[in-house]
Amino acid sequence: MTLLMLATRNLLRNRRRTAIALAALVVGVGAMVVLRGLVNGQQGIILENIVLGQMGAVQVHREGYLANVQGSPLTLDMEDSEALRRRMAAVPGVVAVSPRLSFGGMLSMPEPEGAVDSEPRTAFLQVVAFDPALEPRVTPKRMAWLGEGAFLSKVDAPELMLNADLARSLRARVMDAKSPPPEEQWPALLAADRDGALNGEGVRLSGTLVSAAPGDRRVGYVPLATAQRVLRMEGRVTEYAVAVEPLERAREVRDALRASLGAGYEVHTWEEVFPFIAQILGQQDFLFGILSTVFLAAVLLGIVNVMLMSVLERVREIGTMLAVGMRRRSIVVLFLMEGAVLGLVGGVLGALVGGAVTLWLHHRGILLPAPGANVDSIIRPYVSFGYLGRSVVIAVVGAGLAALWPAWRASRLRPVEALSST
Repeated sequence: MTLLMLATRNLLRNRRRTAIALAALVVGVGAMVVLRGLVNGQQGIILENIVLGQMGAVQVHREGYLANVQGSPLTLDMEDSEALRRRMAAVPGVVAVSPRLSFGGMLSMPEPEGAVDSEPRTAFLQVVAFDPALEPRVTPKRMAWLGEGAFLSKVDAPELMLNADLARSLRARVMDAKSPPPEEQWPALLAADRDGALNGEGVRLSGTLVSAAPGDRRVGYVPLATAQRVLRMEGRVTEYAVAVEPLERAREVRDALRASLGAGYEVHTWEEVFPFIAQILGQQDFLFGILSTVFLAAVLLGIVNVMLMSVLERVREIGTMLAVGMRRRSIVVLFLMEGAVLGLVGGVLGALVGGAVTLWLHHRGILLPAPGANVDSIIRPYVSFGYLGRSVVIAVVGAGLAALWPAWRASRLRPVEALSST
């Protein structure tokens, strides 16, 4: 306690130098906190678009499905039963389950009335079928991407939703549900069933979705029973999308679902289905770590300089303390405490300033145009209290280590030479 009080008093002796070192620490720690908040906000947007807007936190398939997903294998299907849904919903952490049927298809637009020798308007697309009553609980973000028209109405309705860009390229118009055109003017959805036979059904374009992520322009959505009729797969699905709350429990829920469902099924988290997204998030964290290390190192070099200046100015004082019997290790501890106190005060102030700026940015929001998408994302930076605490610890430890060399130099002084210095 005596050394701690002495270290605090020594820092207050040269208040200008201490203030400069504190300012550098506050800026450094505050910048780290704000930068971490921005990274968290951007990663949150990515996860929202992928997990809450497209696939769900966890997916359940027949064994071997994911290895052949590029071919959209309809033969790796499973029975859609209430008992299976209840078994998945009973797993702790699961908040919703939505059956889906994914397949490749072709959309053929009817010829305009009175047109002669008009060019055919067709497009190949990836079709995702789901129950309109269950899917919004798993991917609620998709509801916010409605551009025109209405969402799918019933599980067996002959309806279709398209990406807005794809609908525009096909010159397809949203059809009013109350007064739709004759069925012969509806687009035809064509797809091959499990045996390779081509089937089709006329569908009404109920609405369009804006592009919220790159790569979703060739995707269409139909009600689950409609897809089952087209593919002749009544009562069958190719996957279940599972909503998990909180999202951090996704791996825990995956393991519980594997144990509950047993052999014949495979369960994957969003990061296993889309590993490149997890890689992007990991690369962002790695780059943040490098930037934080470089920034903090530059700040700590300033503390080294401050402590060295303090040693040079207090040579006679150090010599006196050694002459009256203070141990050399006590000299080391004294200067380490000075660095630690400096790091503690600067770390706390920096964490408070950085947290306040991050909170202000969170409430204000940062508009970020997303490349390849028609929806601008609003980043809301945030940091956890745990990270704020770690920032303070890093500042204290870093400042203490920065004071280590000056402390060692001070402890190596000879009392006679130190007392004779001017």
